[in-house]
Amino acid sequence: MHSLKPILLGLAMTMPLFSFGQFSFGLSVGASNYQGDIAKDLTNLNETHAAFAASVGYRLNRYFDVKGQILLTKLTGDDANYEERRHRGFRFRTNILELAGILEYYTLGSAVRSRTGVFVPHVTPVFFMGLGIAKLDNLAECYSEDCKNGVVLNPFPEPDYKSVLFNVPFGIGLKYDVSPLLAVGLRGGYRYTFSDYLDGISAAANRDKNDWYFFLGANVTFYLGEKKKEVL
Repeated sequence: MHSLKPILLGLAMTMPLFSFGQFSFGLSVGASNYQGDIAKDLTNLNETHAAFAASVGYRLNRYFDVKGQILLTKLTGDDANYEERRHRGFRFRTNILELAGILEYYTLGSAVRSRTGVFVPHVTPVFFMGLGIAKLDNLAECYSEDCKNGVVLNPFPEPDYKSVLFNVPFGIGLKYDVSPLLAVGLRGGYRYTFSDYLDGISAAANRDKNDWYFFLGANVTFYLGEKKKEVL
């Protein structure tokens, strides 16, 4: 019995984390871009594409939410965007299906009711980080005249290319609690991929740096009921 006391004490100490418990679902719409072997600039507007996300989550307390998210978008890149690279003639395109688990931290906490039961709308900065997996259907190609005419061997597809990549989503944003059951906001975040094959290109370009992609969008979150009337 004595051996159970530390376990029971630990469980008791963690109960406040889960006392606020609200489930949620959310929708996001925005834009994506990528940085890799065909991206000289951080963001090239010619290669910006629409992106859509949906999530289900659980509010642990005023400061933390955990979420499962699905993201759909498209990534592209083309040497034709850069005068000094046009002779190389590389380009790629891929659709992205990303599944991720994310922890969100609200630095000023979520809005709660006052002691008189009045709800006051509230804005807070958001930081998030998680772990995800992305499914690709990448097509990389060389369209230079040398490749077309067989003067140089077309290097694609490269043998180490993978169609599934792990990634780490992380970023910042703002959340505005409109009501106890509704929040809107903005999020901007990078995905570090642990790989140089997001664009399907590595050995033929720069194998020393891994690829990234990012998503910027507006979101709306619906909370399902107030389980606990936490007050200020």
